[in-house]
Amino acid sequence: MPKAKRLSESVQPSVIYSQPNNNIMYVMMGVITLFLVFMTVKMFSLEKKINSGSAGGAAVAQQESPLSIPNLKKYAKELGLNTGKFNKCLDSGEKKALVDKDTAYGQSLGVQGTPGFFINGQFLAGAFPFPLFKEIIDKQIDGTASSDCTAYSTELQKYCSDPKNLSFNPVTKEVDVKNMVAAGAKNGKVTIVEFSDFECPFCVRAYLTVKQILSEYKNDVTLYYKHFPLVQIHPNAVKTAEASLCAADQGKFWEFHDKVFETEAKAQAQ
Repeated sequence: MPKAKRLSESVQPSVIYSQPNNNIMYVMMGVITLFLVFMTVKMFSLEKKINSGSAGGAAVAQQESPLSIPNLKKYAKELGLNTGKFNKCLDSGEKKALVDKDTAYGQSLGVQGTPGFFINGQFLAGAFPFPLFKEIIDKQIDGTASSDCTAYSTELQKYCSDPKNLSFNPVTKEVDVKNMVAAGAKNGKVTIVEFSDFECPFCVRAYLTVKQILSEYKNDVTLYYKHFPLVQIHPNAVKTAEASLCAADQGKFWEFHDKVFETEAKAQAQ
């Protein structure tokens, strides 16, 4: 019996002291559970706000783009176009096939990027400064143009001497400009066909150079424009090209062309 009593006594304290430990543990587990529930709710709330903010931010960024659809429609209105016809044309996507046709044609001629120019068939790829355009144009006018790279200045030879990197290819190609609306001289001695992308920053730079060309060669240079939107990097380029063709239906392709590039040039200058 004494042994049993001692056993009972030895067990008793153990039972007595285990009860407070269990109570503390239950309380702590309850607190932790409440904390986890609180944090989970907080995380879901935060994630919702972030997603909502991101979507809103993307929408604002798109809206603020100079080439967003609302802005394209605004330009049409500012140019005095029939906005009902223009908006219907743009929204329908009816001009996309023509834009794709220009792009495919450019690729068949070896165009890989923008801007790309065929100056009486001689290819110049890039936003080169005016003096290099001038050299090529002057040779076309005075009859000294050549398919031989060495006939040109050492500066231009840098761009035509490497067969793997022909930024200037003096070997002429015939470029079809049928049914296209021209700018500049009515029947110029030099025809420039530009493959371009309205959203390309280098094309904006080239636009200013082309303006200088048309100003200094008013009676000698005829300009044609073909679409070559780089869809992988310029999400608004195709729709802007379509918009310019919708404007062309109302006889204002070049007005719309200039409006877009002037707007982008101002944006770049800021």
